[in-house]
Amino acid sequence: MSTTAAPGTREVAESLYRAFLSGDAAGMLALMTDDVEVRFLGQAELHGRQQTSRFLDFAGGLLRDVDFTLERLVVDGDVAAGIWHETATTAAGASWTNHGVDVIHVRDGRVVALHENNDVRPVHEHFPRYPEETAR
Repeated sequence: MSTTAAPGTREVAESLYRAFLSGDAAGMLALMTDDVEVRFLGQAELHGRQQTSRFLDFAGGLLRDVDFTLERLVVDGDVAAGIWHETATTAAGASWTNHGVDVIHVRDGRVVALHENNDVRPVHEHFPRYPEETAR
């Protein structure tokens, strides 16, 4: 009898960042549970993969020429914290700089919660408001 262990927290978090950096929203969603809790600070509180998928579609065109650096990934049990910074150009052509910490909760090899914490000032200055009704 062969058993396959679920991927560990670090492996799941690294896979999530690989999918993000390659623009693979479907790959990100595949790592999440059906009832995942996702928060993009200053933008959206989402529940489930369907709401998260709609938000990722919305956010996909907000930045271009993104230079994202994962400075450090700290893992403790079923929680990973990714410390990052990024520069880019907004869809309107403005310069973009932000930094933050993502907190990723993993259970049985899947993301059960993702909380993206960042400086909300540039989010509010440069991004259109995410329609609340889309998150329902």
